[in-house]
Amino acid sequence: MRKFAKTPTYQTIEILGQPAIYTDYRIEHTSVPQGFYLYEIRHSDEDWGIPCQLARNIAVNFYGTIITNTPIQLPPDGLLDFDYEQFYFTDEAFNTLAKFMEAHPAESKDLIEIAAAKESEYALMFSQSEQDDHANGCIGHLRGDFGTDGNEFHTTWWPHQNDALNTHEFKSDIDRVVNWLREGFAPLKDRNTMRRFCELRGRVLNPEEAILPPCGFSIHTKNYQYMLRCIPRKGDYNFYLYCYDKEAREQERTTPQKNTRPIAKKRTEPER
Repeated sequence: MRKFAKTPTYQTIEILGQPAIYTDYRIEHTSVPQGFYLYEIRHSDEDWGIPCQLARNIAVNFYGTIITNTPIQLPPDGLLDFDYEQFYFTDEAFNTLAKFMEAHPAESKDLIEIAAAKESEYALMFSQSEQDDHANGCIGHLRGDFGTDGNEFHTTWWPHQNDALNTHEFKSDIDRVVNWLREGFAPLKDRNTMRRFCELRGRVLNPEEAILPPCGFSIHTKNYQYMLRCIPRKGDYNFYLYCYDKEAREQERTTPQKNTRPIAKKRTEPER
């Protein structure tokens, strides 16, 4: 049974270089105040007293729960391994959530979040008309494959809207997103890893296809959304990463539209 966040007596810790409070109870996620973040910790298979992994939810080998004032960047599979030395108890006496919140105000961080694509998002993983690109704030898309042996990494950038939204800020953001998607158990590491990642985390886009149908993911940062379509087949392009500017999309939605004839020109970028 989970407890509400304000109920337990906590111990103060430092984990991965940042302050937190710890309890060996499971805590109800929805009871944590806005701006604070709950994670669960797994202990090792060999020793229940050695914490070794951090995640949103831990099913087996549960060690305890932590609450932090700063979010922690998790890898694409949601499981962050850490060394025992990166978790230790401190002398601070914040034994309640209220005391910890008073001493450590909430801090924001531009995290990368990934989830299986929703059905309402499927259209964002394919080339659309110029009108739709403008309405959705589409910056462009990255097409790539893993080569003949499945371990290479080849990409081509396809600009949308004449590359008008391809700013330095966006270039920096997509660079860290792609690097994040290639580390550890992640969909862009190689073709075999993509296949396994899709089986565990993805949502099939074309269930009528019998062999390795494409699957999709929605990836968010503070200012951008990325829609990743994965096709883990040899001899095909293996992924399409469509990129969207959230601010441009919101401006388009809130700006009164002129009564002009819509542009319905369709993109002709080849896809296999």
